[in-house]
Amino acid sequence: MRVTDLPLGPAALERLRLRYHRLVPARGQGPHLRRRMGQSLEFRDFRDYQMGDDIRNVDWRATARVPDHQPWVLRQFEAEERMTLAVIVDTRLAMRLPEPAPKLLFALWTLRALAMIAASSGDAVILGTLFSPGDTRPVEARGRAVAGVAARFAERLWASDGGDPAAVPEAQTSALIRKLKPASAVVILSDFLFDDPEGRVGRLAKAAQKSWRELFLVPLDTLPAELAEARRLGLIRSAATEGRDPGDGVYEVSQGFEAEMRRRVDALWRDRFARWRGRGLVLDDPVLWPAGADQAGMERLFLDWLPGSAVLSGVAARGGLR
Repeated sequence: MRVTDLPLGPAALERLRLRYHRLVPARGQGPHLRRRMGQSLEFRDFRDYQMGDDIRNVDWRATARVPDHQPWVLRQFEAEERMTLAVIVDTRLAMRLPEPAPKLLFALWTLRALAMIAASSGDAVILGTLFSPGDTRPVEARGRAVAGVAARFAERLWASDGGDPAAVPEAQTSALIRKLKPASAVVILSDFLFDDPEGRVGRLAKAAQKSWRELFLVPLDTLPAELAEARRLGLIRSAATEGRDPGDGVYEVSQGFEAEMRRRVDALWRDRFARWRGRGLVLDDPVLWPAGADQAGMERLFLDWLPGSAVLSGVAARGGLR
């Protein structure tokens, strides 16, 4: 059995998919289509005429109601196409903590589960990383190949060393942005506690919401569990990591210390998510690690969290249809 194998089987995943999939009204070629701008018989919206547009789509009655010298009014229609799901995992060294129940393993379980659910619905799947270890590039698959591709991709990430703990991780997002399809749903799994000085992840977040895409953010929050362990020990020592060097120091874990750590994390999240917010952003509730969690406890957390998560309902039920 591989480390990244899911705590639940294919039959359970299919039941979850069908639970949400039935909520989508059947239309067109079936319920599993996503709307986009294009040619069909269903009106969507008006916009100004632009050079190169098909003049047959001009609404002359609406144009007659606008002031002189204004652009003609163009009718836009719905088109539909199948989804492409992109699942992106944060692979920083910090994602391998806490050691008994690492965030990275939880993220890789989620990646494989979402990939298999999407494949069962006929979607193409793109798998990628925010901070690429070694030569890990985005991969794409569809149909029966998805399960094997996702398993190999997850195992390769788990086997990577995570890089130098003192080095500043640099987000690699250009290849991911080029891979995004006009009708993609994009999922990012991370603790979102990384630095993004050049705004690369921010650009990915904005690009992921264009062309009627949805961006699902899944925050993995181990701070309560880490603070509980620090509280048990009574003291915590600072150490250089990810290019940050707070200097040598040992801190007493008090209520004030815990409150300050929580405040800093929440403030960073609020600022980051506010800057990334667009019409397609879906922010899932943070996944909270229980105190003293080991891998068995993380498996229970995964099984409790996945069925009610916003990302599962969005991917399986296509809640993004607008």
